[in-house]
Amino acid sequence: MSRSIRIIGWSTALFSIVIVLSEASNLLMNPMEQFNMVLKMFPQAKSNMDAMTDMFQYSRIWSVYIILYFLFVFVGSIQFIRYHAIGRMILEIACWIGMLNACIDSFLSYILWKNMQTALSAVTGTMGMGLENLNPLGIATIILGFFLWIIPSIGMIMYLRKQTLKELMK
Repeated sequence: MSRSIRIIGWSTALFSIVIVLSEASNLLMNPMEQFNMVLKMFPQAKSNMDAMTDMFQYSRIWSVYIILYFLFVFVGSIQFIRYHAIGRMILEIACWIGMLNACIDSFLSYILWKNMQTALSAVTGTMGMGLENLNPLGIATIILGFFLWIIPSIGMIMYLRKQTLKELMK
């Protein structure tokens, strides 16, 4: 049992660090560079910039939230490695929050994806030929993201609720 605690604890801690650093780098990037590139390619995009602005705002808010969430997970994983009961409880709470994240993020991502497809179709005009109906990659990514939150969370909850682990963490 102690080997699984070390493996899960350290892999969770390292994964949390990687995610925090990745999201922090996303926050440091300048979204205006991407806006300017789109405007140069499609000057008619100025009228549909609201959808793109919404996407970038959502992305930045989500990045801040993810940083805070994974700092919480990091603290839990360190306590878990130290065999503290609070670490097991923090990780279980993080898993339940992760499943809630999956639902909220998938729903908001779908709305943003739909708005972006409509805006992109309007910007490209007849060149786009109804792009909102031809981009299954967006939906596939949303579904994949949903399962990448749900499956590890359920597996981790099942592991964290084992009676032998609970007794070991007392």
